[in-house]
Amino acid sequence: MSRRKCKFNEKLIKEYPMFKKTENEHEAFCNICCIIVSLANKGKADLIQHLSSSKHSKNIQSTSGSKSVNTFFVTQNTKIEEKILAVEATLAFHTVRHHHSYKSCDCSTKLYRLMFCDSEVASKISSARTKTEAIVNNVLAPHSLKEVLKIINDNNISFIGVCTDGSNHGAVKIFPILIQYFDKNFGIKHNLIELKSLPNETSETICNLLIETLENMNLLSKCIAFSGDNCNTNFGGVERRGTNNVFYRLQQYIKKPIIGIGCPAHILNNCVQHAIDGLPIDIESIILKIYNYFSIYTVRTEALKEFCIFVDVEYKKLLFHSKTRWLSLFPAINRLLQIYPALQSYFLSQNQIPIAIKSFFENPLNESYLWFIHSLMYVFHSKIEIMEKENNSIWEISSILLSVENALHERKQQEFLPLKVKEIFKNNYNQSGVSNLKKEMLNVYDHGLCYLKKWTVNFDQFNCLKWMSLNTKPLWTDIENSIVFLNKYDLQLNDSLLFDQSQNLNLFLSQMEKNEDFSSLLSDKKWVKYFEQRSYDTSSELLKICTFYFAIPAQNANVERIFSLMKAQWTDDRNRLLPDSVKNLLMTQYNFKHFDCTQFYDYCIKDKCLISKIRSSNKY
Repeated sequence: MSRRKCKFNEKLIKEYPMFKKTENEHEAFCNICCIIVSLANKGKADLIQHLSSSKHSKNIQSTSGSKSVNTFFVTQNTKIEEKILAVEATLAFHTVRHHHSYKSCDCSTKLYRLMFCDSEVASKISSARTKTEAIVNNVLAPHSLKEVLKIINDNNISFIGVCTDGSNHGAVKIFPILIQYFDKNFGIKHNLIELKSLPNETSETICNLLIETLENMNLLSKCIAFSGDNCNTNFGGVERRGTNNVFYRLQQYIKKPIIGIGCPAHILNNCVQHAIDGLPIDIESIILKIYNYFSIYTVRTEALKEFCIFVDVEYKKLLFHSKTRWLSLFPAINRLLQIYPALQSYFLSQNQIPIAIKSFFENPLNESYLWFIHSLMYVFHSKIEIMEKENNSIWEISSILLSVENALHERKQQEFLPLKVKEIFKNNYNQSGVSNLKKEMLNVYDHGLCYLKKWTVNFDQFNCLKWMSLNTKPLWTDIENSIVFLNKYDLQLNDSLLFDQSQNLNLFLSQMEKNEDFSSLLSDKKWVKYFEQRSYDTSSELLKICTFYFAIPAQNANVERIFSLMKAQWTDDRNRLLPDSVKNLLMTQYNFKHFDCTQFYDYCIKDKCLISKIRSSNKY
């Protein structure tokens, strides 16, 4: 008959805290010697035998010095151990949130022990670089994704939208995947579920990544919308024709129609560039040439400062403009105009300067181009800033696009030119040149309007859902039109039940008519307020519509936020990070963005599941 093996049980764990559990219940890991001790034959006697060995005694002396061994070890499954684990998780989160390097954790752990030597928690913190990275990669990032999927499943969220875009980090092409959905307790939510490097950026490769990711998480059947920038790879052009694009391939695989949203901020950026391309001078090129002329030359910059003093203007550093950066043109023009008299005097006094810059400053009418574009860019710049807010819905974005269209239309109708432009025209003797220039400027409005209408036509389909803003009480005819639209995407609604629920909604809106706090909320937050006061039975059909409508990504700016976070984490000093490590950093930072570090500690200390994952040696 075989003899029963001894186990490393709870009693032994408490009696011998210098040992910890392994995956094999008949073994124990010695924290001093970093070896596994078998206690299958003699049990406690095997542990005593190891503790009395000369090797163990030497390791104790080299590790602990004159301190008690218990100083370095934590008794498992105690409150003090849970605090220590929560602290280590929070320190890992703190490292990620504030873009610290993992290497800094080696120093900070020693520092905490030294500064807080009278604290039992601080003296037993052991989260140096290896452990911190393990916590981020194998605990926090996977836990953040698990929590996202748990929210979707627990709340029976039936619809999600997916967003992606590509960005280069050196020779590596990175594609993050974000999902958007509506949580009735919070509103619109965005989460990062994948970040991967791809060998190319063909529509087939991108689509396969989306399909694989969504299928692995059981989200593909819930996908009702795709958002990306407006390149041909994503949508096949403004007409959305052809089969070699992500939007078409995704629909074909899912075998149902989905909604495609080209980034509206990208549309506005391209709109203003297309409009000013009708002018005879390439203003963007001039701004870039002037910036490059001074950017790395101290002697030229110092000379310009002297000209600023001479013409009595305050020197300000010129700003860089990139065609791919939506918000960089307006500040660059604004800064150039602030020191324009000094720039003009400087360049006209130089003998050897680029011909394009010399020609620009020699013609006194050319300053009017800057003032005109400055005035035009203010409209676009201010709207793009509002548009890039994280939780804008389709209604907010459609309203912004309409306001830009109306602004251009009014300027065209009234032949608006800024007063500064008119002043320059008045002081110029070449009136034929002024007349031609005025026509060119007014044509800019036509070019802008034409481009904007062509690229925003896909947003017109959401006009039947304007009532979702809750700015006014919806009419039943409006809701009926919504039902017809939603039926195209297989959203089945009980119209009789929906009618009764719409009357309850109107009663709620009557109560909120004079509530300014409610009126100032974004549309998704208004619906959160409504669902707080209504049971599921009295709002089920409205909740279905909200879950669909607010899952549609209104813009792709949230993907751009991921790229900004990636740039902050993946710096020149941390250039050895692998894409998987970057993914875990960004997933931890973005998916837990609603926490600051103190709130995250409170979250950790209450989440026993998270604590147990940090306790486990499996994270290594």
